[in-house]
Amino acid sequence: MSYNVSFQCPGKRYQATVPDTLDLAERAALAIHGLGGVMDPAMGYMPFWTIQYATRTPFMSHYGSASIGCDPKTGQSWPLLRLMSGSRDFEDIETLNRAGMLARVEDGLYWDRYDPARPWRNTYGDSESRYGRGKSEDFCNLGHAAIMTRAVISWWEQTRDPRFERMAAELVAGTRRVAILKDDYAYYPEKGGWGEPCTYPRSGWLNTDEPQSANDGPEGDIACYQANQMYAAAQWYAITGNREALDLAARLARFCMKPKFWGGVPNPDRERAKALKLPGFVAASLPDPACTAGTELGHWFSHFHARAITLRGLLEFGRAAGDERALEFVQRAYEFTLSQGIARMGWVNCFPTTTNTCEGCALGDQVAMGIRLSDSGLGDYWDNVDAVVRNQLMEGQLIRADLLEKIAAASPETTNAYGQSLATLLPRQGCWDNVISRSLCVFAGLSKPDCIPAPWVMHCCTGNATRGLYYAWEGAVRESGDTAQVNLLLNRASKLLDVDSHLPYEGKVVLRNKAAGRIAVRIPSWADRKALRADVSGKEAAPDWIGNRAVFAGLKPTDVITLRFPVRETTARYTVNAQTDKEQTYACTFRGSTLVDVSPRDTSPTSYPLYLRDHLRADQAPMKEVTRFVPERIIANW
Repeated sequence: MSYNVSFQCPGKRYQATVPDTLDLAERAALAIHGLGGVMDPAMGYMPFWTIQYATRTPFMSHYGSASIGCDPKTGQSWPLLRLMSGSRDFEDIETLNRAGMLARVEDGLYWDRYDPARPWRNTYGDSESRYGRGKSEDFCNLGHAAIMTRAVISWWEQTRDPRFERMAAELVAGTRRVAILKDDYAYYPEKGGWGEPCTYPRSGWLNTDEPQSANDGPEGDIACYQANQMYAAAQWYAITGNREALDLAARLARFCMKPKFWGGVPNPDRERAKALKLPGFVAASLPDPACTAGTELGHWFSHFHARAITLRGLLEFGRAAGDERALEFVQRAYEFTLSQGIARMGWVNCFPTTTNTCEGCALGDQVAMGIRLSDSGLGDYWDNVDAVVRNQLMEGQLIRADLLEKIAAASPETTNAYGQSLATLLPRQGCWDNVISRSLCVFAGLSKPDCIPAPWVMHCCTGNATRGLYYAWEGAVRESGDTAQVNLLLNRASKLLDVDSHLPYEGKVVLRNKAAGRIAVRIPSWADRKALRADVSGKEAAPDWIGNRAVFAGLKPTDVITLRFPVRETTARYTVNAQTDKEQTYACTFRGSTLVDVSPRDTSPTSYPLYLRDHLRADQAPMKEVTRFVPERIIANW
């Protein structure tokens, strides 16, 4: 079946003079460049999985089934980024990339088909498969199938093509068909196939035993291999009311919330635990302290992104089904997560006690969870979202070619994190042609608070972080009728108004009204409300207050609202991996919520420095001419 449908984003374009400050639409256009450059025409326009920059010859390479598995992440990102920016760059590449994904859907599953040109496709998580077993059989990783389902839902939301609607329904039904149903819950067996956990071979499950602990499988959370399916099913139920989708999501939620998958805190004496030959992530954990029921509060000790996949699935289920316990569980887990890093800069330690690194995937996760918890009325987490977006998310996007070139020049010929080098890559597995220029504006795999050490990229991180850009952009301004709600003080163009933000240079935000009769503006917690001054079209105004929102009513289409408040520069010290051999304290200097400097710094010539932001410490924002884009319709069901 041909899917030659239009994915163009109709909307309005116009010129504007705006502050030269953070603009997510601009970052989205840059990200499209990165996506287009990492697609491999020799492999049917699937993405390369890794990019290694800290080597004399930077290279991109495929590994395991990850390229096919995470392909739908960027499949969903393409249209979202275009809605933000209006960019039409790489449309031909996007079409070919999408065609490859669609061709893998059959019988309600998303297949990684046997291909002798990809002998590396089943080498992740199960070394047994490297030596022949199942090597020539098609398989479906059920988590990947669910990521594909979410992409197809986005394509249907954008195009309203009924074929995408049918495909989404078939994928949800397919993931339910192969689930193991037991009592009132469901699961996908960790050792059900070969290659990766929860992988279904064409010939059927090899084993249907129930996973017994979070440490089953290679990711430090076996529940994450169930959770994308829960997310997709819950999302489909919310859109269509399909009861079988709700049943699947509810069963998987009951399984993923089992106490055996949660609880524990990082173990500072990891080396001693490893000496006792404790397996995998078990060595990294200790029981929760007395009086704390961590199994009921979503406490985690291993790999945050894996845990966040589960939490996001539970959150989507809780929202769709109105399940108060699932929502509470995610809220408590999210709040616990904020203690595992430096929340004020949007950095979370994804591997406590092991390293001081934040995974690129986790940035999109944090944005999504903060917004959806706020949307659900469970709290106001917009300050946390703002911290991630202004700081670690922006710094994680590799936009400095000059820095990457210096790193490559200072590096030896080396291997990537999976032990690959140019010398060991199989035919058609790698690429080293203009890698830096082609891949510029993708997102880093792992970052410390001050730098990206020996920078490299996992394609999953680009897929998650680019979607995080959209989550923040969509949430920054919400519109209903003639009412606009401004949640993040970022540059943003919309149907009802435009936001011009002079932060962090100065505490000045200008709202250019187009059609709103009422505007509610969330004032961040660091801003002194007593010192806030507002005027409407030059006349001093006293807004009404609802919580931390300044409300302006009775507006005319030509009104311009200007908000002014002080921006102070402050410095605070934060410790990560406290009471372990990885403990490190950082001095962080902020202007408002924007981190402008951090110390100490890693000065290694093979590290990509972060927060080189002295220019943001000026007291007046520079201005620039831009083309703004406002799409006719946005996708809210992300």
